[in-house]
Amino acid sequence: MNRIFAICLFCLLCGLAAVRASAFDNANEKFKSGDFAGAATAYEKILTADGPDAAVYYNLGNSYQQLKQYGPAILAYERARLLTPRDPDLLANLDLARKAAAAFEDNARDPRLEAALNFLSRNEWSWLVAGAALFLGSLALLRGVVRPAQFWPRRCVLVCSGLAGLAIAVGATALYLRRAEADRGIVLTDNATVRLSPFENAEALGTPGSGHSVHLGAKNGDFHYLEVPGSNLHGWMSNKDVGAITPGHGTGR
Repeated sequence: MNRIFAICLFCLLCGLAAVRASAFDNANEKFKSGDFAGAATAYEKILTADGPDAAVYYNLGNSYQQLKQYGPAILAYERARLLTPRDPDLLANLDLARKAAAAFEDNARDPRLEAALNFLSRNEWSWLVAGAALFLGSLALLRGVVRPAQFWPRRCVLVCSGLAGLAIAVGATALYLRRAEADRGIVLTDNATVRLSPFENAEALGTPGSGHSVHLGAKNGDFHYLEVPGSNLHGWMSNKDVGAITPGHGTGR
């Protein structure tokens, strides 16, 4: 009985993988044929059905870039960068989209520190911290059972412990400094307006421009409070006009 269940489960998983691969291939075919709007819609459907995927986000960004919709393109590239921060093609296309939209990042941190923090994804930093902590715990357990000197020289044990501690410190610091990423968003349209209050007829305070990065705050109905870095512009923007870089923040995308 268990064997039959395992076979059925395997067949189901294979079927789902085949369906997903077919949907991805169909979306790619639309892109190759020049149907960029159709490709973007197809990639969005894949992401809705299957969740975040770096390759799908990358291709989605390329589709929007071809449509000259630079806000959605930058959002897709930024979401892909959360998963694959060292992909050179992705970084190059993100830079091109930012230049096309004149949406340059206003970063208060040193560029070298920013590059170091983004060398690994947040998941990779988390795995580094967890792996180093597990190693230290295992080493402590081993020391409580037997003398490490029976297996490694004392100096080796100290060096390994020091490196693991350093990895924990560096990883934890990187995660702390990147904590604000969960509140970053991208303006999606050129006419997206910051308003004084969360109503469509409220006084307009300004338009940051498509592709600009913003800091997202509280949500009120169909609006998000936000601040535009490098300016005094802050207020409320409709959810449909801004997307959170971390999916699921509650904005329109």
